[in-house]
Amino acid sequence: MAGIIARQALQALRGRQPVQAGQSAIALQNQWQGYSSRANSSKFREDEESEQLAKDIAKDWNAVFERSINTLFLTEMVRGLMLTLKYFFDRNVTINYPFEKGPLSPRFRGEHALRRYPTGEERCIACKLCEAVCPAQAITIEAEEREDGSRRTTRYDY
Repeated sequence: MAGIIARQALQALRGRQPVQAGQSAIALQNQWQGYSSRANSSKFREDEESEQLAKDIAKDWNAVFERSINTLFLTEMVRGLMLTLKYFFDRNVTINYPFEKGPLSPRFRGEHALRRYPTGEERCIACKLCEAVCPAQAITIEAEEREDGSRRTTRYDY
């Protein structure tokens, strides 16, 4: 590019002024040689850059090949479908709780329930300690006194 500009500048100078023998002609020749050597060096630089680009493309060829295989054979899509099918045919973990009970742990000690006397009467004396201790405040107890003076629950929600 610089060589082309230099040639055009020289032609413009030659067209305007008659060439004089002596120092001015020598100066123009020196300028021309300077521009032409710069043009050659820039051409050489461009050749080096194009060679470097070709080497980089050759290095990236492996990545391009792998990407094209993934795109061509849709390996990501197949992997996703296989994972979906794997979980589709797995055993369900959820249960229909009130009607189905899960397996009990060997450490299980019992479930929450009001105990009863052999006569069928509840053992709860409505002290409301369980209502006070419950961290979720999910237990409510309503109690009344009986004729014999003892307290019994009339309503127990948990």
